[in-house]
Amino acid sequence: MDRFRKQANYTIKKRENKPNEFYEDDFTGKSLEGITTSVSSHSEIYTPCYSQCIGGSIENLYGPDQDSMFLDSLSSENIAAMAKTKTGSKRLQQCIAKSRPEEIEKIVTSVAPYMGDLMIDLYGNYMCQTLVQSCSSSQRLALLSGMKNSIIRIACNSRGTHALQNLISIANLPDEENIYQQCFQGHIFELSKDPNSSHVIQRLLMTVKNKYFIIKEILGRVKDLAMDKLGLCVIKKCIKDPQIFNEILEHCLVLMQDPYGNYAVQNVLETWKEECAFEFISSIQSKTAQLCIQKYASNVMEKAMKIENIRQAIIRELINEGKLDLLLGSQYGCYVMRTAAMESDRLARVELSQAISLVAPKLHNAKLQAQWDEIMANLR
Repeated sequence: MDRFRKQANYTIKKRENKPNEFYEDDFTGKSLEGITTSVSSHSEIYTPCYSQCIGGSIENLYGPDQDSMFLDSLSSENIAAMAKTKTGSKRLQQCIAKSRPEEIEKIVTSVAPYMGDLMIDLYGNYMCQTLVQSCSSSQRLALLSGMKNSIIRIACNSRGTHALQNLISIANLPDEENIYQQCFQGHIFELSKDPNSSHVIQRLLMTVKNKYFIIKEILGRVKDLAMDKLGLCVIKKCIKDPQIFNEILEHCLVLMQDPYGNYAVQNVLETWKEECAFEFISSIQSKTAQLCIQKYASNVMEKAMKIENIRQAIIRELINEGKLDLLLGSQYGCYVMRTAAMESDRLARVELSQAISLVAPKLHNAKLQAQWDEIMANLR
């Protein structure tokens, strides 16, 4: 206990010199339960009695009144500078979390002109993410207006992209959408392929009401984006647009055989189903067998087998052109045939079973025997 009393007395003396400053190292995880200290009359420092170990954390030492006094003592420049420090960012987040309107308003007014830098700062970005979730719509618009000249830089930054996505996810005002449209206009294509800003474009597609300002910059470049790992993710978010749908089918053969593009075609089939049957069948006509045994295209053909009109057209072509042996001699072709056997109705399964029985004598690859047996089991 004597050791604790000495520590408390040292704290008082330390604070008498600078009574308005808090020293984070005054308390280092020691329990101060039951300790009281007498303070001289000329000192304005009061050291409270704590019933729990505070673990060196400063947030428990501030109540609502202290938060207001703390913010009132800071200038706008100081708040912005404080947000860039580890302790300062944490302290501001605590004030924000308590959600006093006047405190939020002071912070918003102070940091709005500096949002371009804070959104990409190591510590400032966390404060920004906390702040936008506690803002009113008008305050959120003020923050967005403060960063609009830097929004491209923020979107491409590894820290800024997360903060910006959080801001976009709660956008609901026409004025907000207008700012995003003005800022991103003319940059959609290159941002869609960037490892950071691609996620921002995707978030916009999931959030904003009017997506056309994004889609119009993608049109004519759908094939290029669909064949890019990150661009593909953007394409998948706007696959319901008829113009995007038509452009994917226009380049269907190329995309089907691409490591990433094949997923774009699969998404078209999943989303549009029977509506895309005619265009899809026209694109693959007379090339069905070759596509079924190609590594990436076979994935698309499997997906196509789940759509009745397309499945019937594919099976008819394979049987009529005598290409079943080509498929059954290929690992990827066997996957397509397995899906066809599982999805077909009874009459189609009988027809397929008879056709396979005719080509069975030509099959000699013992490694595929297990797959052939599975196909035949599904046809029974």
